[in-house]
Parts: sequence; C-alpha cells; structure tokens
Amino acid sequence: MAFAAALAAYAQEVVDNPEVPQNENAGRVLKLEEVLRIDGQGDNYYYNGANMLLLDELGNIYICDSWSSGSRAHLLKFSPDGSFLKDLYKQGEGPGEIQSAYVFVLQGKEVFVYDYMKRKIIVMDNEGSYDYEFKITSGQFNEFIGVFEDWLVFMRRDTPYERKTSKLYDVANVIVFLSKDGQKEKDVHAFSSKAFYISQAQGGGGMSWDPFIVAMSDDLLFVCRSSEYLIEVLDLETGKIAARFKREYPRVRHEQQKWEKDFVSKFNAPKRKYKNDVKSLFYDRGRLWVQTSTEDEEKGMLFDVFDMKGHFLDSFYINIEGRILKIDGDFLFAAESDEEELPLVVKYRID
Repeated sequence: MAFAAALAAYAQEVVDNPEVPQNENAGRVLKLEEVLRIDGQGDNYYYNGANMLLLDELGNIYICDSWSSGSRAHLLKFSPDGSFLKDLYKQGEGPGEIQSAYVFVLQGKEVFVYDYMKRKIIVMDNEGSYDYEFKITSGQFNEFIGVFEDWLVFMRRDTPYERKTSKLYDVANVIVFLSKDGQKEKDVHAFSSKAFYISQAQGGGGMSWDPFIVAMSDDLLFVCRSSEYLIEVLDLETGKIAARFKREYPRVRHEQQKWEKDFVSKFNAPKRKYKNDVKSLFYDRGRLWVQTSTEDEEKGMLFDVFDMKGHFLDSFYINIEGRILKIDGDFLFAAESDEEELPLVVKYRID
C-alpha cells in the first residue's frame, strides 16, 4: 500500500513531463546479453508462439502460447534454467479442462485460468493439480488482469446497445472485482474511451480507436486509454485515480493500409493520423516501463521509464527482433523467432 499512499497527493492534477527525461544518458541503446533461450519445440513439449510469460516466486517460467484453429494450446512450466517441467494445460470441457482461448495469472502457488469460451475460472496449484472451478454467470469479461488480495481483477467493456448511425461512440471500460469463489462481484472504476461502430442497419461491426493498455502492481493499476500519451493510476484499494502523468511526445504518423482506406470510404469512418503513442506497459519493482510507438531502424524500439510519482526518469532504445513479454529487474524476456521462423523465448540480461 506504500506506493498508493505516496501517489494520493498527485490525484488532482496531471504530472506534465518534458520531452527529455532526468537521465543525462537518455536516448542510448540498451546493451543486452542473451542468457537463456527456450526453443519452441523440445523433446517433450512445443508451443505455437509465446503469448504471455509469468514468473513465480522461485523464478520458474510459465509460457502461455497462442491458440489457433487446428492446434491445441499449452501452459508450459520451465525451471529458472529453462528446463521443461510440465504442461499445465488440459484440453477439454470437463472439470479442470480448458476448451481454447485463455489467459492466466499467478498468486503465490495458485494459478487462475480464465477460459473465454466456457466463461469459467479454473484454479490449480503451480504443479498443475486441479483445485476447483466456477462459472462466471454475470456475462463475458474482456480481459483478466490480475489478482488483488482476495479478488480477481477483470475489465468489462460496456458498448452502446443501440447503434443507429456509424460513428465514434463512448465506451466504458469497467474494472471489476470478482471473488475467488465467483460469489461476489463489484464494479470498481470505469475508464471511458472511444470506438467506431457501424450502424445496425449497415450490418454492425466496428473498428478500434482508443487503446486500453494495462499493467498491474500489487495494489495499483496503470492504464492508458487514449491514443495520446497519458497514463492513469488506479488505486485498487480505494477505487480512485491516484495519479495521472504524461510527457511531451513527438507523435508518429500512421500509414493507412488498404483495408483501412476501404473501410473509411465505405462507412465514412474517421481517418487515423497518428499511431497510438503507447504500445505496451510493464510494471517492475517500483518503475513503469512504457513502450512507445517510436521505432528506429538502427536503434530499435523506444522505451520510457517513470517512477511511482509519474516523474520521467529515463528513455532508451531496445534493439531486438521480437516482442517484449516481461521485465524482471536486470532481465527481460522476449518472444522471437529463429532462422527458420520457429518461435523462441529469449531471456536477456540488461547491462
């Protein structure tokens, strides 16, 4: 709770940072040393491409892979040195079994799995032993974010029921607490954003507009719900915004693809001029890492780092051919591909 208390004084105003951070060596390219590589296929396992990666208290690595038609999913557990231990995923529709698309979170030795298709929560230990499960009866959640004390934290997107015209609509992204037995549920806070929806007369459907990007600490939720650079911090204990912060950011032009041009022309949708300023958020040990939309062919991806008061501490490039999955102190994990385009998870030491 210490971080939340420290942030309370900043709740009423936006911390507006300059374009240049405090670190005099900002703009450098981080030096990375590969220390571990987990191939997509081993003697007793394989995965289709890392979608999520989490670490338990002992440093064991859990990889959730992508599910696609014709291939089953996996929830693979590896030791800290990358040795395969077991697959916690059980395919099916029975107790303790997952049908298809899912996400998972860890709390101590407990693993909570959200099965989107069956709308249920499966609880097991970190050895894969089934404990219990329950159905979510209130409806579909869009994201399973994490665990806060005795609550499971979800996001539910409330969209307009009647869409008589094709336009940008206000959408409520509601943070929801669900008890670990599924018996209690409460709405905590709603973040508004916009999305483009096609009128029901024209067949429905739509196009995303504002992002909804989150990262979570023990008691704080960091949210970006705007195409422009703005981070909001939700105190999960009180359900109130504890801080807002941004920085001066040179926006990156968006280049429309053919399908976008056709979509805009057909439905009179707004044209996107810029990329979303923020691509991903990573919380690690009292710091928030922000992956921006800025990319340099030689330097790589631009990341910013903020403290818990929203002060802009540092900015640097990470030059890898892949997607960052997790930041862990002096290490980062990335989803990459080898020379034959087969999936990899690579652990780097940050120099």
